[in-house]
Amino acid sequence: MEKQYRVSIIIATLIAAIMGGATVTKTAIAAPQRPSDADLMAFKVYHHTIYKVTTTKQVGGTNKLLHTTELPTEGTDPVVTPALDHLYTKAVLDLTEGPVILELPVVEKERYFSIQIMDQEHYTIYDEIQPSGKYVFVRKGKNMKVPKEARVIESRSDYPHLLIRIQVYDDADRANIPPIQEKIKLIGESNAPLSTDAPVKFSLENHDVYPQNKALLESAVGFTKEDYLRVSKYVGEIAPQFSVTGNTGMFGPIDSTEPKSNDPVYRAAGIVGHLGFPIHHAFYKPYFTNCEEEVLNGSKPEVFVFPYEPKGVELFWSVTRYSALTRNTIPGKNDLFNAYNTEPDANGNITVTFSVEDPKDGTYWMPVNADEPYYFVVRYYKPDVDQLPPKPCK
Repeated sequence: MEKQYRVSIIIATLIAAIMGGATVTKTAIAAPQRPSDADLMAFKVYHHTIYKVTTTKQVGGTNKLLHTTELPTEGTDPVVTPALDHLYTKAVLDLTEGPVILELPVVEKERYFSIQIMDQEHYTIYDEIQPSGKYVFVRKGKNMKVPKEARVIESRSDYPHLLIRIQVYDDADRANIPPIQEKIKLIGESNAPLSTDAPVKFSLENHDVYPQNKALLESAVGFTKEDYLRVSKYVGEIAPQFSVTGNTGMFGPIDSTEPKSNDPVYRAAGIVGHLGFPIHHAFYKPYFTNCEEEVLNGSKPEVFVFPYEPKGVELFWSVTRYSALTRNTIPGKNDLFNAYNTEPDANGNITVTFSVEDPKDGTYWMPVNADEPYYFVVRYYKPDVDQLPPKPCK
């Protein structure tokens, strides 16, 4: 995404820790002023729309597949808090001139492979693990003809977003992904890249806005870049509160059974992990503080213990560390641990040390930058949320 539109998530507690050089706890900062529901709803629509505008420019139009072939390890990825578990294939679908057909290959069951569709209000309308075969996307209410023997996915939006994830075990495995990507076919009329200087208005005009959100978005039709940055600052300041709930309520359908499934604050906070999954598909557990509830900072080494085979996880897990200043990976440093690049100790755990210098004590080292705030996310795929491990304190 263009740099000026990145989420400006600089947590107030983290900045205080850097500038003051002191240990800052979560209770040291006064609660920020909450934006209106209309601003919070407009914030996610604004971000998602600008992202799609940028994506269509990158690939040269709508209904065109964009394949990633490199893992986002150098801190420049357009996605906020990018995952390092997969390579992606994505597209902005265009249903303005008829249905769009997606054909997916059969991928070996050992390799995680998934599809996710999000509408223009950043709600997941479809997701599936190990999909294959033919899918057809149609615009709701337009009575589009569909081919036989295809799974029909109905969209309230002219421009839903397609995201396909293909698991990468390690860097050497990357070469095995492009042959899979090449078998993915998207058939539909391609038009020019999307363009708008009024993202909320664009969505109101090209999407059947959900009735419960309609009045809010109509009242925020003039939402600007300055408004976006203001709400973004608020979201960054409250981000630590989601360490407990993870991505609950942030990415599912509007009528999801997840708690807070259409709470404006939760949905706006979801932009920190833009295009994330509902919790039945993957649970994202962010950690901004240590076991004493102090904000994580490179000035102090931290040690955490993770179960190698965590209960409640059917597929796989990973631990990824990010800079809290950029919301991205840290260039030139290892960012990821998972079951493919670690081995369990005698107790069935792995111990990770977050520090500037290699501890050389037999633990797994996750490098951090001196005096710089950071956070890490534990991802659990196909989880039983009620059985997931607690905070990984030693």
